[in-house]
Amino acid sequence: MTGDRAERGGRPEAADGAWHRVHPISPWVRGWVVLVAMLFFGTQSFGEDAIRSLMGQGEFEAARGLWVTLAVYGGIFVVLLVVYYFSWRFTKYQLAEEQVLLDTGVIFRQHRRVRYDRVQAVDIRQPLLARIFGLAELKFEAADGGSTAMQLSYVKEGEARILRAEIMGRAAGIRAGASPEAAADLGPEAEAAVDGHSAGSHQAESGLEDGEPSGPAGQPAAVPIPEAPEQVMLRVPIGRMLGALLLSTTFTVMLTILVAMVVGAAILDAVIPQEGEDNWWFILLFALIPFAFSFIGVLWSGFNRGYNFTVATSPDGMRLRYGLLETSQQTVPPGRVQAVRISQSLLWRPFGWYKVVVNVAGYGPSLEGGSADKSTVLPVGTLEDVLRVLSVVVPDPGLGPEGSLSGPVQSEDPLSSGDAADPAGTEDIAAVFREGVAGLGEGQGFTHSPRRVWWLDPLTWRRNAYRSTRTMLMLRSGRLERYLQLIPHERIQSVALHQGPLLRRLSVATLHFHSTPGPVAPQLVHADVQVAARLFLEEADIAAVSRRMRDRNQWMRQEELARFEQRTRQVVQQ
Repeated sequence: MTGDRAERGGRPEAADGAWHRVHPISPWVRGWVVLVAMLFFGTQSFGEDAIRSLMGQGEFEAARGLWVTLAVYGGIFVVLLVVYYFSWRFTKYQLAEEQVLLDTGVIFRQHRRVRYDRVQAVDIRQPLLARIFGLAELKFEAADGGSTAMQLSYVKEGEARILRAEIMGRAAGIRAGASPEAAADLGPEAEAAVDGHSAGSHQAESGLEDGEPSGPAGQPAAVPIPEAPEQVMLRVPIGRMLGALLLSTTFTVMLTILVAMVVGAAILDAVIPQEGEDNWWFILLFALIPFAFSFIGVLWSGFNRGYNFTVATSPDGMRLRYGLLETSQQTVPPGRVQAVRISQSLLWRPFGWYKVVVNVAGYGPSLEGGSADKSTVLPVGTLEDVLRVLSVVVPDPGLGPEGSLSGPVQSEDPLSSGDAADPAGTEDIAAVFREGVAGLGEGQGFTHSPRRVWWLDPLTWRRNAYRSTRTMLMLRSGRLERYLQLIPHERIQSVALHQGPLLRRLSVATLHFHSTPGPVAPQLVHADVQVAARLFLEEADIAAVSRRMRDRNQWMRQEELARFEQRTRQVVQQ
């Protein structure tokens, strides 16, 4: 039916502006744990007696209360049917003109709203059971700095893709019928000619639960926003993912603890031998059981999350796909990345491997290594892979002409420190990032901590450094675990300068650059006080100007581009 309507020029049901319900079996997919628990207790009640009866070792004693037990389970099942039916009946969603609406709850009603221009990311998640039935869960991440703003569980996988394309298109400022790749080239008049009214306005305010979509009188409804095409940038090989897990810091620490426990048991058995159940090896065996579960859980979590990790780019942003049993598809719009961190652990250095994580408004803080970590945009990759990812999340590093992230480039911007780093104005982008991750001292324009703090940071005083370019601030830190943090100027929320009694004595200070909640917490440790004060004042001014010049909500809408061009001219004239 959806395909027929699309061929007639109508919008698919999932995005026609009317109220719609989720798939009828959604409550069962969400509440499968209850069914498994019923099956478990039922098997526990009858299983043992049934096996004994079949083996001729006793009577089937559970048969005496069989009908009562079946009646109880039947009653529970009927109650579940009623609860699940009303849960499905009262769960509705709508793509209105300016926002997504979701109503849930039977006794306690919830009405949730997310404006398109506040959408930070749209994810499609498919747990194993949902994949079996061809269903998917849609998650909308909004700029609330916290947990997931809205979850639509569950709809057909095809509908989920239609909804994602529609929401991402409207968030970008594309009107119905406009191609995502051509929207940026359409002027306001041409864009309005595609569709004389905003997408989703057909029945957004009618409150109707059913009905065909309709356009203006005598005209067919607008065609849907097509899903933006994508181009695969890279895939993480399975062998590299396994190697990265085995050489990760978490695995190394857990393996060290395991070896220490075995060595400790051997020493105790040699010094204080015990017999029977008090044997040290017997005690070690019981101690290793929970440790083994944690050990296997960490490995499985990392492998399941990184399996078939694919990074692709499209007009609506960066797309990530990964997962073995539970698959996830993330879409992060351009300009929504608040901060980036490139890291390299000690055991990854011989292989030249790096990891990239980001702060995205709406994702909030997450525990790295957990299955819920959505901030990883590259679990493991080479420097070339890192540069490919950076070309999407921070396409202009401010080291040369705007929009360039490859090769030697020319830098003419007075705010860029590239002039000081290279008087000729040409810089190798890869060399700058390599220096940022692995370098020491003040190469490639970085400024590190003064020598007088060597006794406070004996390993890192030459590593703690910064560089400010035309578009971003680069912060370098770490010796055993190397870090390079990138913060676009317009994404810096505020700057704080800290100086305790000891730091005042040494004439140094620490700068904190506040970003949205996430795994990246940018800071510059133990900088010279004059350097820190100058950077504090300059960065506050640069960040304010950059926000006015660069920050956008609807990044493909011509009105937004014209508005920001006007703001840019105003800033230049000040």
